[in-house]
Amino acid sequence: DKVTGRARYGADYSRVGQLYGAVRHADLPHAVIVSIDTARARSLDGVRAVLTHADIPGAKSFGTITPHQMVLCSDKVRFVGDAVAIVAAETPEAAQRAAELIEVECRPCPTVSDPEEALLPGSSKVHESGNLCAHHRVRKGDVEEGFEKSDIVIERDYSTQKIEHAYIEPEAVLAEPGENGGVTIIGSVQNLFTIRRAVASVLGLPLNRVRVIQATLGGSFGGKDEAMSAVCCRAALLALFTGRPVKMVNSREQSMRESYKRHPYKLRYKAGATKDGKLQAMEIKLVADAGAYAATSQFVTWRSVVQATGPYVVPHVKTDVFAAYTNNCYTGAM
Repeated sequence: DKVTGRARYGADYSRVGQLYGAVRHADLPHAVIVSIDTARARSLDGVRAVLTHADIPGAKSFGTITPHQMVLCSDKVRFVGDAVAIVAAETPEAAQRAAELIEVECRPCPTVSDPEEALLPGSSKVHESGNLCAHHRVRKGDVEEGFEKSDIVIERDYSTQKIEHAYIEPEAVLAEPGENGGVTIIGSVQNLFTIRRAVASVLGLPLNRVRVIQATLGGSFGGKDEAMSAVCCRAALLALFTGRPVKMVNSREQSMRESYKRHPYKLRYKAGATKDGKLQAMEIKLVADAGAYAATSQFVTWRSVVQATGPYVVPHVKTDVFAAYTNNCYTGAM
């Protein structure tokens, strides 16, 4: 079907009478929201709904591990991919124009973009709980003893870059009002049951009122988890508010702005070995940039701590892996 063009991806689904959704994103990476004025957007021809956090009937946030990622921000924005409001209109152009007309007054906060700096005392807090998202540790043997037994000790610092998944198909979804006040969603979803739980929680519905259908998926690579939860929640909110199907398709720019990335890491390795090539000790510290929200950072960094020494038998190991909140785009994929 893919070769012949018969395959139907998320953006290929449409319904008669559907509306088009658009998002008003944050202007700043870290700021307190003072006011949101939607009057000009509501008065635009063809606009059928303009929603803010006040219109969400259920949970205001979602998240696979830590449910603190905002569907629509209420008091604060934490990165430029945060959404402040959503619009449904008769055409994509009207929806986008209305989103641009929403006036958001914000009070800027200090930003933190380096994960190591984020963990220092006195750094600007991304969340009230602080900037530590996760800390995993491994202790095996005695690393000081291991280094004393080593003929060669090498210390090195490394870093890896943030990676955009760049799947060819951007995020796309069609949400329709369903039976008994429910909703049906079809689109480029990777984890159907995770999205179903998120949508049900945000809409304040039982799970059996939320139906999720996976269209042919045009790539994901772990990148369509929380990103699609956000899109699906917003489209479903608009569909139930208007009583009409709502289609939302991200442009490439919108996708890169909002979707999460693979973690950038800062890595410090100290390794000791004997002259005959036997590893004796490894002391490792890794700091990952979790970005604005936890997403799956706790799980990904746990994988890092158990695999940091590679496939080798090392008798003495001390490993610490940290994930730090910053005002960068959130991360979480493997």
